Amino acid sequence: MLKYTICFIRRGNELLLLNRVKAPNMGLWNGVGGKIEPSEQPIDGIIREIYEETGLRVDQVQVAGIVKWISAEGESGMYLYYCELPIDTVYATPVEKDEGILAWKSIDWVLDQRNYGVVDNMKHFLPHLLAGNFECEHRFTYDQNDIVQYECCELTPQRYISIAH
Repeated sequence: MLKYTICFIRRGNELLLLNRVKAPNMGLWNGVGGKIEPSEQPIDGIIREIYEETGLRVDQVQVAGIVKWISAEGESGMYLYYCELPIDTVYATPVEKDEGILAWKSIDWVLDQRNYGVVDNMKHFLPHLLAGNFECEHRFTYDQNDIVQYECCELTPQRYISIAH
C-alpha cells in the first residue's frame, strides 16, 4: 500500500490548488492530499484530507490512478483522485490554511510549459486525469530533483479495482 493521496478538485476550467508552506514541494502549487493514517483506506484518507486542507465536505471522489516515483532515497507513491464540483459552487479564494494558500487556478495556467510554479510531475499526469484516463499508473524516475524518465502504464482491471476499495 502507498503512503500518500492527492486529489485535483475541478470547478469548470479551474483547479483548486494549494501552494505548500512545508517540504516537500514547498512554494509550489499542487493538489490537496497527504498521508494515509494507519488502518485508514486511501479513499477515506483523501476525503479526510480534502476536508482538513480546504474545509470542503465531499461525499465521493473518482479514483484516478497511481503516481509512483523512484529516486536515490527509494521508491514511493500516492493514490490519485479527482473531484469535480458543480460550476456554481462558491468557494472564495485565496484562503490561507496551515498547509499553505488555496486558490483557483485556470487549467491552461497550470499546464503551461513555462510555468515553473507547479509541482513538476503534474504536467505529465494531469492531462491524462483531465481527459478522464483514470486507469493509469504514472511512474517517474528522478536524478536529484530532475525527472529523467516518465512512463504512463495502464493499470490492469484487477489492480484498478483493488485501489478503488
